[in-house]
Amino acid sequence: MRARLSRVGGIVAAAVLATGVLAAPAHAEPSQLDGTITSAATGAPVAGCANVYDLAYTWVGGGCSDDTGHWVVDGVESGTAYKVEVYGQDSVYATQWSGGGTSFDEATAVTAPATVDTALAYSREVGDAQLGGTITADDTGAPVAGCVEVYTEAQDFAGSACAGDDGTWSVGRLVAGTGYKVDVSAYDDQHVGEWAQDATSFEQARAVTAPATVDVGLALGGHLQGTLTRVDGQPAQWAQLDVSTTGENARTEAFAQTDDSGHWSALVRPGEYTVQFTDWPASQWAFGQTTPDAADHFTVAAGDTVQVDDRFLAAAKVQGTVRSDATGQPVGGACVTVYAPGDDVDNLQWAGEGCADDTGAYSVDVSQAGDYIAEFTDPQGRYVSEFSGDTRVVGQAAEFSVTRGTPATVDASLAAGATLTGLAVDAKTGAVLSDVCPNAYLGRAGGWVRGSVSECSGADGRWSVHGLPAGALTLAVQQVTQDSAYSLTWAFKATSQATADLITVKAGATTSVRNVQMMPGGTVSGTITGPDGQPVADAWVNVGGGYPGRAGPGEGRWSAKTGADGRYTVHGVPPGTYTAFVYTENYSGDLAPEWSGNATTAATAQSFKVKALKDVRFDAQLAPASKISGTVLQADGSPVDHYLVGQVFAADGSYIGDFDVFGGPDFTTSALPAGSFTLQLMDPETGQSWWYDGATDRAHATAVPLGVGEQAQVTVHLP
Repeated sequence: MRARLSRVGGIVAAAVLATGVLAAPAHAEPSQLDGTITSAATGAPVAGCANVYDLAYTWVGGGCSDDTGHWVVDGVESGTAYKVEVYGQDSVYATQWSGGGTSFDEATAVTAPATVDTALAYSREVGDAQLGGTITADDTGAPVAGCVEVYTEAQDFAGSACAGDDGTWSVGRLVAGTGYKVDVSAYDDQHVGEWAQDATSFEQARAVTAPATVDVGLALGGHLQGTLTRVDGQPAQWAQLDVSTTGENARTEAFAQTDDSGHWSALVRPGEYTVQFTDWPASQWAFGQTTPDAADHFTVAAGDTVQVDDRFLAAAKVQGTVRSDATGQPVGGACVTVYAPGDDVDNLQWAGEGCADDTGAYSVDVSQAGDYIAEFTDPQGRYVSEFSGDTRVVGQAAEFSVTRGTPATVDASLAAGATLTGLAVDAKTGAVLSDVCPNAYLGRAGGWVRGSVSECSGADGRWSVHGLPAGALTLAVQQVTQDSAYSLTWAFKATSQATADLITVKAGATTSVRNVQMMPGGTVSGTITGPDGQPVADAWVNVGGGYPGRAGPGEGRWSAKTGADGRYTVHGVPPGTYTAFVYTENYSGDLAPEWSGNATTAATAQSFKVKALKDVRFDAQLAPASKISGTVLQADGSPVDHYLVGQVFAADGSYIGDFDVFGGPDFTTSALPAGSFTLQLMDPETGQSWWYDGATDRAHATAVPLGVGEQAQVTVHLP
């Protein structure tokens, strides 16, 4: 049954669909909706289901068809209008709504009792051709237990099947004359899978034109196995392993995990490999190496088992004592986070963390020897956070070197923190508000006070912020309940940090401020659909606009995710004018992101206004995704052999997508709308950056045009 059934609500929905019954209210005159599901192409009955909704788009009931394609939904109310969604259990069929519509909005309402017969069209091109063949072992010719997946040359899934005892398989309803690629997997832990024929990736696979016979002989693999232990000789349980090929085009061949005895095993095709062990923060390559260049190489022949036992190296450790700078007493419970050095406080590279015991002593293991900085914080809010070197400025933090086996000692003395407290109240009624959380900022232009500890209001409306540095601060509060009508409020009655009142606090003292009056905001809601008009689940709507990128889905102050019905609601949006951004949780999915008004850039987005205590409807229909794939070459023409981070920018300079170059020179961007785009690549190790193709800035970059749903191919040449 298709994932679409999730919209009706888990186990309860499953029970309802199994019986076809949903009890009507006691006062209603019970009635019935029924119908027959057939194939528009053949007229034959189709196994499928129907969902019934009232005109407010609330699910009412559902039922699935019998062998004749007939379905029934009881318990609807006689004389009441409904809309019916019908779909086949086979994904080859497109969903259809009553009256032939492709969405709820396009559906025709039917009044119960009624019969709704539906002829479903195919969702993709379907033919009467098939691919079939056998899966056998190259070494013996015997059948191999395995399965195949068939894809179009555009990488669209077209079907799958598993082999019988004789190794034969077939996938039907393919289009004659069309090329397909076949991915074959084995499950006997002896033979390695491949893309037909003898390829290791979709790109390398040979397309076969249906109808065709695709007999695949799978190579006998070999095993890398071993036991991983910790420094003390105990098993390294549940550690992760990455087995990679060697050379310029190194790629991951297999993943594995140690069991509770530290043992692991990985099936690989014959070849030469390195093995990386990771159990954060420990990370190394066999045998006992800290870089892939120094790693040992292991040659595996068909049928061989190569033993790779290893022990984690001694930890690279940071230790010290945290005390109060006023009293010299230990600060038990203070926490220490170790970072690689950097100037951007919001993008520090984490290396390890730990907390002090009652004596103020702490110890933190880091994955590699090297230079680091440390940040000291107090989760209880008694003390002000600081970086190593007794500074609150990350760019001024004192660096220290860490070597294996010899701990680096870094002590800290923390200043007493200030506390800011007050009441949150309704601006109109004066009633105290619960679940209001405060955040303090440095002056009218500085960032959030790192290390501060916020205490949200309870039933008495009182909030507090602890661990603040002495000086002038600004304050913002926000109610964090899901359906809150209140928008973010700057103290006092300000519209931004720049216009907020300055509040001066003193070290170790508590400052009480007057009531923070919170104004209600507006609500933005609507439905997100796909190209076929069907609801899109797990789409994000960021009312404030902007692609969240590597911060992850859901970032943004006024964001909400759609449910299975494609609906979303964002509460507490401050009055103002907005251009929303819509994208799917799966950045690499088949649907393109867009700005409000079906715009492909922020500059061309259509804005809408939000008013206090008013509801605003914002719907969006997402187009098919476009993507850019490519290969990155070094200045000498050889494939790039190291990790690069990529970003994609729209024609107006808006950040709109990401990609990574990892395990080889090839990449594919996240989903993009139609438009013109520039690509930036960055080396996280050196900080160097380049633009496609060979430019040093965006102004001179070569733009890549994309149509709706287009897959573009480029070659990036590094200077």
